[in-house]
Amino acid sequence: MGRTLRPGVYGPLPTFFTDSQEIDYVSYKKHLLNLATLGIVPVCAGSLGEAVHLDPEERVELIKFIRNTLDENGLAETPIVAGVGGSSTRETIRLATAAAQAGADAGLVILPAYYAASLNTDHEQIIQYYVDICNASPIPLFLYNFPANSAGLDMSSAIIEAVILQTSNLCGVKLTCGGSIAKLVRLKATIDSTPSINSSRPYPFLLLDGLIADLTPWMQCGGHGTVSGIPNFAPAASMRLWALLNKASLSPDEQREASRIQAILSNADVAAVPAGVRGMKYVLNKRHGYGISPRRPMLPLKSEEGEGLMSQFAQMFELEAEYATR
Repeated sequence: MGRTLRPGVYGPLPTFFTDSQEIDYVSYKKHLLNLATLGIVPVCAGSLGEAVHLDPEERVELIKFIRNTLDENGLAETPIVAGVGGSSTRETIRLATAAAQAGADAGLVILPAYYAASLNTDHEQIIQYYVDICNASPIPLFLYNFPANSAGLDMSSAIIEAVILQTSNLCGVKLTCGGSIAKLVRLKATIDSTPSINSSRPYPFLLLDGLIADLTPWMQCGGHGTVSGIPNFAPAASMRLWALLNKASLSPDEQREASRIQAILSNADVAAVPAGVRGMKYVLNKRHGYGISPRRPMLPLKSEEGEGLMSQFAQMFELEAEYATR
């Protein structure tokens, strides 16, 4: 059995590229350790990691590189979550198997987008897809609901609940969708009323938010953390918010601190989501010198748009500077 997956802050890492469009492992290592040493769990080859632009062999090498880097730096107990969603059940199972062999502890699976319209005509196809891949995968899987990157297909809580009840190898969900907190409430109610869901798993089922923008209400409603791009920019501030939200009680000063961090990170998240991979790489290039280019056909963000994003992030940068020096 792999490393234990716990509630926490999960960081979807961008895949940096050199000018020749090869993976830039030097930048990747620096960024990985910048997050993982603070307790952020690395998520590779996801939406922000340009999974669709990576060859299967590159995905494997990336996971191996992350595992070796973590182990060599005293982080042997840090798990790795890898994007393993493919265009078919067969491909996803192959990707999950390869990820397991490379050292991933869990997989993250978004719905195949090409035939999303057809899948939406009969939701049993969606349920069966997740049941089949969970039953065949050697590592536990997260269900990833992200309509923006799956041709608008938005899984309801009823669909997700059906998958949870039909397989014990689904270890959690990541909800990056409208109405996510309402779905969280419904799914938590199902889990609370069905003890076998957790008793049939090696660790409790995880309900993860896809946006740090609403992490405070998410946690108040029984959620277990976030898989957010914002920790790539503000890892120290993100982890401070996480620490505060997990305290049994907060002093008035801590309540004000948590509210302030949440507000600033929420404002940044609103700007970050539409900017996507190109925006993330522009900002990280300006901040740390990492490669600015996504893989083609995507091109780097134009400077005018990029500088506008930097301006929107200014308050977050100031916040991060406060906590990075503590």
